[in-house]
Amino acid sequence: MKPDTLWSLEEGFWRGGADFYERTLAPEALMVLPAPTGVLDRDAAIASIRSAARWQHVAFEHRHQVLAGDVTAVLAYAVRADRGSADTAYAAQCSSTYVHSGDRWQLVLHHQTPAWA
Repeated sequence: MKPDTLWSLEEGFWRGGADFYERTLAPEALMVLPAPTGVLDRDAAIASIRSAARWQHVAFEHRHQVLAGDVTAVLAYAVRADRGSADTAYAAQCSSTYVHSGDRWQLVLHHQTPAWA
């Protein structure tokens, strides 16, 4: 695996549309997002992307990648993002767990904790 493969996928989850989510979310995927959203299963995550404005600017900081064997990887990082204007600025601490299935990586769990500063 190329070192940036998972980071490219991760950026896709921030900037990509529903088609990207459909291709890259594992069937049993969960997304744990700040209130009031809460926990979304795969179908709910895809539905929410269809109706939400996508992030325009995304910057990952303090990136960590842990490979747990041949089929599991975890990313942990801080993110700063916005939807194209200062009033949409967002910062969070995030983690994502990927599984390798067949010939591709799929996201199985994503978690965000809002960060201020």
